[in-house]
Amino acid sequence: MSPAATMTDAEAVAALLAVADGLFYDRGIAGVGMSDVRDASGVSLRRLYHLYPSKRDLVAAWLNDRHIRWMAWFVAATDARIADGVDAVVAPFDAIEEWASSPGYRGCAFLNAIAETTEIDEGHRQIVADHKRSLIEYLRRIIDSSGHAAPWLPDAVAVLVDGAIVQSAALRSHAPIAAARSAAVGALVGVR
Repeated sequence: MSPAATMTDAEAVAALLAVADGLFYDRGIAGVGMSDVRDASGVSLRRLYHLYPSKRDLVAAWLNDRHIRWMAWFVAATDARIADGVDAVVAPFDAIEEWASSPGYRGCAFLNAIAETTEIDEGHRQIVADHKRSLIEYLRRIIDSSGHAAPWLPDAVAVLVDGAIVQSAALRSHAPIAAARSAAVGALVGVR
């Protein structure tokens, strides 16, 4: 009996989502079939379809899982920088720069996913929108608690963060992150 055959459903889900994360992020949703996920995870196709009746279901589960894991990383990385004395408006860019330095960096999985119009449905778009709202709310929380009173500032920083992520991936350069950081610092001058 294969090790995958003895997995609990929870273990199979974890294996499938880990594999889906790597494949979807690396190759795009359209570039990955359910058989690719099966082959890489070792979970049988029958069990895969039992857990996720369609590829759309798997994509939704992956987006939700990615949201939880990415936000946990981003919050921890940003909060650590704030604890070290970095301003809350600047700290997110330092975290993004760290991420952009990691092997296999391809930018925002959520923006990449939403660009795949033939693979994404309204439910997927809602997950992406909810992810972006969570990012804005986290930025609002840290920026407001740092004493910056401009109500538009968290939304502006969120736009700069997304722009830095997209351009750093497209250009394979950290220069867009530095430019976004500088723009955020410039915005601070306007609110003081």
